[in-house]
Amino acid sequence: MTGSEKRGKVNRAAAELREIECFVLDMDGTINLGENLIPGAKEYIEYMQKNGISFYFFTNNSSKAPEDYVKKLERLGFSGMTRGNIMTSGDVMIHYLRTHGGQRIYLAGTPELEAQFQEAGFTLLPHDTQTADFAVLGFDKTFNFEKADTISRLITAGVPFLATNIDRVCPLEDGKFCPDCGSMACMITHATGIEPKFVGKPFKETVDYILAKTGSPREKTAMVGDRLYTDVKTAVNGGIVGIAVLSGEISYQDIEEGDVAPDYILDSVYDIYTAIK
Repeated sequence: MTGSEKRGKVNRAAAELREIECFVLDMDGTINLGENLIPGAKEYIEYMQKNGISFYFFTNNSSKAPEDYVKKLERLGFSGMTRGNIMTSGDVMIHYLRTHGGQRIYLAGTPELEAQFQEAGFTLLPHDTQTADFAVLGFDKTFNFEKADTISRLITAGVPFLATNIDRVCPLEDGKFCPDCGSMACMITHATGIEPKFVGKPFKETVDYILAKTGSPREKTAMVGDRLYTDVKTAVNGGIVGIAVLSGEISYQDIEEGDVAPDYILDSVYDIYTAIK
């Protein structure tokens, strides 16, 4: 490819990125690495705030309250963040339940997720309940035998089994991890023989929720992230624009060897900033 061809390709990509009306962003590896901002992330977010471009942060972690992520963003140095800027797999589950007629829910989740469901108007059932519209499993750091017994009993009796996110582990500091919702679901499946329906990234239900919340056209909505099989696959499954950044987990070689193709491959979100400003 000649120099002029490369410049033409870059210019076309920049023009196309300027057409995006809504950016949905992964956080760790995309905006920050731990407690450190990725270079250019602050300029990118501040530009979108100043120019009225819609942006949201999406996390598959359903164990925390969305307000916890607002506080984290403030701690990272962003100002003007609100609950409205945060999307979680818990939000996706709530949207799914609303569109599928579920009201009486047995929920195995953290107190934070329980509060989120109650604020949304759902009736959460006790452990001795004999029936429910849905049995829902979240990334539950308060999971115990009583919850496992109740949800297994309900699922075996025919109550539909849902789970917020498919992640096997949740990464912690210093390379450590803890079991996430996907691993907890495996235990319930092993006991009941029934697999759950997952709704967070990378499933289409996540994009259904994003489009319903934002009102943004599908072709002008982008998912930005550093993971091929969550962030980029979400975009592919939901038919929105997929932007892979190489500032976190994936490399260019991973993308070349993988079977999920992003629409754009950028070094970091700073490249989006330079393209749209």
